[in-house]
Amino acid sequence: MKNDRFLIYYQPLYTVSDGKFTEAEALLRLKDADGKFVPPDEFIPVAERSGLIVDIGGMVLDKVCRYIRELLSCRVDIDSISVNLSVVQLMQDDVVERLLGIIRRNGISPNRIVLEVTESTLISNYAVVGEKIRRLSAAGIQFALDDFGTGYSNITNVIDLPFDGIKLDKSLIWDSVVNERCSVMIRDLTRTFKNISLGVTAEGVETQAHDRFARLCGCDKIQGYRYAKPLPVSQAGDFFGRRAI
Repeated sequence: MKNDRFLIYYQPLYTVSDGKFTEAEALLRLKDADGKFVPPDEFIPVAERSGLIVDIGGMVLDKVCRYIRELLSCRVDIDSISVNLSVVQLMQDDVVERLLGIIRRNGISPNRIVLEVTESTLISNYAVVGEKIRRLSAAGIQFALDDFGTGYSNITNVIDLPFDGIKLDKSLIWDSVVNERCSVMIRDLTRTFKNISLGVTAEGVETQAHDRFARLCGCDKIQGYRYAKPLPVSQAGDFFGRRAI
């Protein structure tokens, strides 16, 4: 953090209904002293164990808010940007005030931020985590359940907490194109989510077969290399508001 080696890349999300990119997920990247990227699965656990993930998470949200403000000032068609939220952050007593404070200082509407949490985050301390999610949601922040299908997929969590969307893990999408039983299950599950007014995003869409299945399921948004890779700030802005070719 002192040497400003953390970078934020943005992966645009494709909206099926209008064929445009008006949302993105912010992805944290880290370069070492030699300028090489350090894998997130190496530095994120270290940040969580040390507690530094709280400051890092605040820094990410602040940069994302400033980026949204910049895009809006240039009349770029951007609806929201997703930011991953760690269980360590959610367990902080002042997390609600801290996150809302960052958003307010940047002068953007809370509904332009989507906080993504995983199923493993929920089960770590459901009572505490759930209470924080409800308070942040009541303030206008959107929530998405990330990587659905990789953890302890508890439908009760989806129903009880104020989620706005579900992100189907790439493993479900990839398995569904080769396994008919998985395909049937995911199609039915997606239909159920949509019936209770939850937006559904297909993650990890890389091939035509993945794309076809996501559309067959009725997914609202598609995220993956088939449409857009994670991009640095200098390139991401060109995606927002335009239609996929």
